[in-house]
Amino acid sequence: MVLVVLVGCGVLLASFVLYAMATAVIVDVAARLIRRGYADENFWSGVALMMIVTLITAASHLVQIALWALVLLGLGETAGFEDAFYFSAESYTALGYGDVVLSDRWRLLGPLEAINGLLLFGLSTGLMFAILSRLITNRLRGQFGPGDGGAESR
Repeated sequence: MVLVVLVGCGVLLASFVLYAMATAVIVDVAARLIRRGYADENFWSGVALMMIVTLITAASHLVQIALWALVLLGLGETAGFEDAFYFSAESYTALGYGDVVLSDRWRLLGPLEAINGLLLFGLSTGLMFAILSRLITNRLRGQFGPGDGGAESR
């Protein structure tokens, strides 16, 4: 069991590093676009920014799933990458159909991957909320000026 936990923690660490890199890219892209006023111009600019953020986030999660799938494939737990990716996606999203199962020795990797996915989905939600909140704040400032969002100007 110690080996399983060590392997799982190693993959968790690698996954967190990759996700931190993706988060840095998302923050950088969003900050540049917001700073340049791109997202203030009109409704569709804000939509485009949120789509960019969402696509980078989704791609990052798919990379995490692929990382876990490669580990499972390397351990010989699945017949091919497609099965490994399917099992990994089930575990990462905590869906858990149970139609593909790991051997008794490595079965703890499934719950460890679920922890990974739940943590990173939570961080993604927080990041997307922060960017959306900034877009809303900027839009209100653009419409009502600085202050409390327009209560003074009504």
